Amino acid sequence: MPTIDFYTAAQSRAIDRYAIETQKQPGLLLMKRAAYFAYQTLKETQPDAEKIVVLCGGGNNGGDGWVLAQYALLEGRQVTAVLLGDETKIHGDALTALQELKALGLSPTTFQSDRLQGADIVVDAVFGTGLNQPVSGDFAEIFQRVNDAHKPVLAIDIPSGLHADTGHILGTAIRASHTCTFITQKPGLYTHMGPETAGKIHFSPLFLSQDSYQGQTPIAQNHSLKHWLGQRPPVTASSHKGRQGTVLLVGGNHHMMGAIQLAGLASLTSGAGLVKIVTQPEHLVALTQAQPELMTYPQNDLTDLLPQTNAIGLGPGLGQDDWAQALFQSILTSESSKSTPKVLDADALNLLAKQPQTQPNWVLTPHPGEAARLLGTDTADIQRDRFKAVVALQKRYGGVVVLKGNGTLVYDGKRMELCTAGNAGMAVGGMGDVLTGAITSFLAQGMDLFEAACLGVSLHAHSGDVLANQTSQAGVIPSDLALTMSQLLSYTQAQPNP
Repeated sequence: MPTIDFYTAAQSRAIDRYAIETQKQPGLLLMKRAAYFAYQTLKETQPDAEKIVVLCGGGNNGGDGWVLAQYALLEGRQVTAVLLGDETKIHGDALTALQELKALGLSPTTFQSDRLQGADIVVDAVFGTGLNQPVSGDFAEIFQRVNDAHKPVLAIDIPSGLHADTGHILGTAIRASHTCTFITQKPGLYTHMGPETAGKIHFSPLFLSQDSYQGQTPIAQNHSLKHWLGQRPPVTASSHKGRQGTVLLVGGNHHMMGAIQLAGLASLTSGAGLVKIVTQPEHLVALTQAQPELMTYPQNDLTDLLPQTNAIGLGPGLGQDDWAQALFQSILTSESSKSTPKVLDADALNLLAKQPQTQPNWVLTPHPGEAARLLGTDTADIQRDRFKAVVALQKRYGGVVVLKGNGTLVYDGKRMELCTAGNAGMAVGGMGDVLTGAITSFLAQGMDLFEAACLGVSLHAHSGDVLANQTSQAGVIPSDLALTMSQLLSYTQAQPNP
């Protein structure tokens, strides 16, 4: 799987302008390429669709729709072209496309709900990537009627109403079954509300050369799991438990033993040589009985354990009482652990929000609620622009930040990775503990912060997808996922990078 580069809507428009103005690519040609790709996708995904309703706006996105309507009409399909907007304001290539459609004998009509009921598929070519204000009025009502019709929808470039950069829904949005996007991959299709609004994504660069992208740096990338596994130090025949790293996990307060147990299991299944746990005294025996490979210790042994540790995971089941605060302070202030890479999750993040500080050698793994506490805002604000939030978190706290959620983001101040794997079945208590254990394990094995975080996130998400495919999303549970991670490590390492 090739690396995916993500560009903002403004960057996409700049690339489009460069192709047209500097490389002399006719804008109408690019429009026809986009419409042709979309129409071929329509035929592949809905081969029996005969009655097509094409909803077009007044801009170039609408122009793509007018051209698609031409292709469908020329193949003998029943096409209804609907204009949402003022025809007198259509200009440029979009106007040419509309005039060509009229020359074929099809003129646009106004929107009527009953046309949706007879349609086999609806094409959404209303708003493109330039939308930056909430959808309201007649447009909002029409979008709701489209959604209520429960017809297959093919969106052109991006579902109308979805913010191309953030995945935030601007008031309301058309829910697509498939989205054909062009020239660049838009980050909003892959994070927050994007995946469930866009459906399956189909991409075409419209035959633009790589020179068209010069001067534009992607805001984020997505690499394959195989790529990140290639960054992991190789396990050789002479490897031993000391070389594979010693993990120290701290947490498991009263009634929360399961969280630290899951983190420990994940550290083991992702390759750590030794996994040690500091937890409440009543959990020591139970943990080793449940998983004999785990080495368990009471709080008083922490000082002796820190110098022997290659990476620390702090937070699973930690709580925020006096016991938790004492461990939090000891680990963050101890001279013997100052240079040790750390992963902070769960209540360790909530404690950090109360006592903010910056460190360069940690990985913070907040979900949106924890991120909101760390930034002193609310969850809605985090989700409104997850890219802005992860940048703000890294700037305030340093190190590497993993902003979990739909389209998890990993950011180190320079590099941004957007994970496109994972599924809703992973929204289960304990999944974050498994991720903490995996990232801590990779740090202990010698990976740097960013690479360990990206491998942990990618392996975690792909394992969730494997489980969902084997059973169902409802059957994805954290302990199974930890075991699946081990299987993916083995499978992928058997196929070395070229």
